[in-house]
Amino acid sequence: MVQFPYTKYHFGVFFLFPQINFNASFKSVQGLSFSYDTEKHAEGGVAGFSHQLTDRGSYASLVLSRGLTADRGLYEWCKGTVDTMNAQPCNILVSLLDNNNLPVKNWLIFHAIPTNWSVDGFDASTSDVVMESMTLSYQNFIMI
Repeated sequence: MVQFPYTKYHFGVFFLFPQINFNASFKSVQGLSFSYDTEKHAEGGVAGFSHQLTDRGSYASLVLSRGLTADRGLYEWCKGTVDTMNAQPCNILVSLLDNNNLPVKNWLIFHAIPTNWSVDGFDASTSDVVMESMTLSYQNFIMI
């Protein structure tokens, strides 16, 4: 049976705050990635050869973008981090959905905290939707 690649336009983002579960529609999700640095380690007595050893890994920042709405929940969460200098971390579930709205792949992101929130510029010469973006740092993620 032929397996076709998934399309990237049908997904959900679910904020798993300790006190409430919150979901929001987003235009895009970026930053589900990790990388490792490597360190060369020469083996004794063998010229011209070295082992590539992995060093600590790091995770990219998660960037979520959506059309600006009257809902203030995510803004208040981001703003509260700046105002109180006390981040309220939460886990986030990103689900890639099929045509029946059932998840085909899930990524569980642990201990996300907001590091940036912004609204794109205004322009009287266009009728484009105003976009808000938030950047989140997180400890790690797993694909489930």
